[in-house]
Amino acid sequence: MANEGINDTPCARKGSITRVIFDMDGLLLDTEKFYTEVQEIILSRYNKTFDWSLKAKMMGKKAIEAARVFVEETGISDSLTAEDFLVEREEMLQKMFPTSDLMPGASRLIHHLHENGIPICVATGS
Repeated sequence: MANEGINDTPCARKGSITRVIFDMDGLLLDTEKFYTEVQEIILSRYNKTFDWSLKAKMMGKKAIEAARVFVEETGISDSLTAEDFLVEREEMLQKMFPTSDLMPGASRLIHHLHENGIPICVATGS
């Protein structure tokens, strides 16, 4: 009885996936480590450390909001503005991104979708 109607859900019907939109960071490409590394490098110049509690406060926010948290929580806002932090971080990330690895299973999934004629695209807030 608990499974009654389960085969009627869109996810259960074979072939019901018609399009896929992926988020790039952390889903297709292993880029999260680069954000951490860059932020550690920037903070090291101020003899500060980047830890999980700061990372957690920054997660899920728009870039400028996360940047404000970064410079204010670490006490470096007098030396580095949120805007300048974002510019510097972006320059460093652009050098690192080409070396990123695919996340496990990403290649297999993309090939499967392509072989089955399912259109895919990538959207990102980065």
